[in-house]
Amino acid sequence: MKKLLIAIILILSAAGSYAQEPTISMSGEIKTGLFMYARGVDTLSLNEGAFIANSEDTNFADTRAIGDLSNSHGRFRLNFIVESQNLGTKFRFETTRWPNPYSSTDTIFWGYAFAYGYFLDRQVKISAGKMGDSPWGSGGPEMWRELDTTIGMRFEFIPSFIPFIKPGALNIGFVLNDFNAGVDGSMQAGLSYSTLADILRESVFGLSYTHDYFHIRAAYRLDSEGDEDVGDKFVYRVEERAIQKVLPGFQIFANGFIEGINGRYFSDGKIFYSNDVLSTNWLYVEYAPDMLTAQLRFGYNSARGQGIFYTRAKFEYNLFGKLLVPGIAFEYAQDYGPNRLGSDEYLRFYLEPQIRVNFASGTYIALVYRYQDDYHTWNLANTATLNARTHWVNLRAVFTF
Repeated sequence: MKKLLIAIILILSAAGSYAQEPTISMSGEIKTGLFMYARGVDTLSLNEGAFIANSEDTNFADTRAIGDLSNSHGRFRLNFIVESQNLGTKFRFETTRWPNPYSSTDTIFWGYAFAYGYFLDRQVKISAGKMGDSPWGSGGPEMWRELDTTIGMRFEFIPSFIPFIKPGALNIGFVLNDFNAGVDGSMQAGLSYSTLADILRESVFGLSYTHDYFHIRAAYRLDSEGDEDVGDKFVYRVEERAIQKVLPGFQIFANGFIEGINGRYFSDGKIFYSNDVLSTNWLYVEYAPDMLTAQLRFGYNSARGQGIFYTRAKFEYNLFGKLLVPGIAFEYAQDYGPNRLGSDEYLRFYLEPQIRVNFASGTYIALVYRYQDDYHTWNLANTATLNARTHWVNLRAVFTF
């Protein structure tokens, strides 16, 4: 924590070098809760437990994820922006784990920390530092993926002179990155070194464009042979914005992430087959006027001989000026392929009613119950497929500022 405070002081002190008095803005989020569950797995004994956690960001891949959730007590996040004229600094730090008060473990990590500057009448933006807050990420809500998250330099071109494109609507650029995976043993020992070609092969190329009737953004990350990553990556988001001009609150959008493109051999001889491209794709249909929110989500995930189709539905109704919001969510998932786990009827389904009390925008307390039925592997060899039935209750507290 002492190192963190010193870093913040240094960054804020650096604002004194700006030509004029800088503006400093801060935002953040604190969330936690009480989580209680009871889980029965085929012939195994009933497993029950309780711990401090907020399950809001976790949609269990299988019921073993409850164990992972017990190690994440919630989230404390702070975002800072220091800006003056055409120069700025942006950084985020957060933690999801609080050890006991006597632990010396530093659990705080930096989401991003970089400086940036605008040039040529704000048509060029150059950033340097630990990247993140990408203009070309997937956005949410089912997945949040960015490809430029390591130390590096980001170059963005935001033209304002193209007649048929509104100023600021188009953003294209690239990022010079560090490796995004571990390097081989010879590099770690200093016996070999990365080359310029290796660094260039870790580059990210991105594009975003906003129109009155649609929005798109996409990024592609190359992969060099200098690290142990297993192929190129691609991320995208597409939004239509035409229907809401006729029917306010209605929108269709999609996002996705693909990795393992041009898969190759590891340096240690392990192979990543080219047909093992992993992909996650979601399509959202949402209607959210003032009184309610109704959303359908259709997903497809493909990974190493198993494909999964998801259908998720969510409905919320606003009462008393959004003070009280009851809602319900549902999921049905089915898998296929040689490595499928589910039955002929389903891989997983759940039913999740909740009630939320809002105190301000992004600040609320919610009581959530879920019944979930799913199939998953139960041992390390992945040879036993068992059926689990889980009940859990989560009392959530979320403060956004």
